Amino acid sequence: MPETPLWDELTRSEQRLLIRLFGGGSLRNQNAEDIEDLCRRGLVDDDQNLSVPGLLALTLAMRRQQADALRRAGDISYIAVAALD
Repeated sequence: MPETPLWDELTRSEQRLLIRLFGGGSLRNQNAEDIEDLCRRGLVDDDQNLSVPGLLALTLAMRRQQADALRRAGDISYIAVAALD
């Protein structure tokens, strides 16, 4: 399963900001400290848009969550879940 150490290191507030950007939202009127931290990590660019590393971190976390949900539901075989890893 893909590891998501960068995502796991983010606070829940920072994770929500990346999800917000992924959904087409903006960082306007959001916590400046969280935004600065995301910029420092390279997950958000200077224009406060989702960067490629930010998109990768979010995508890997989403895949991990989907694979975990499928395993819990027991709807697919181990082989199919392994393909998501």
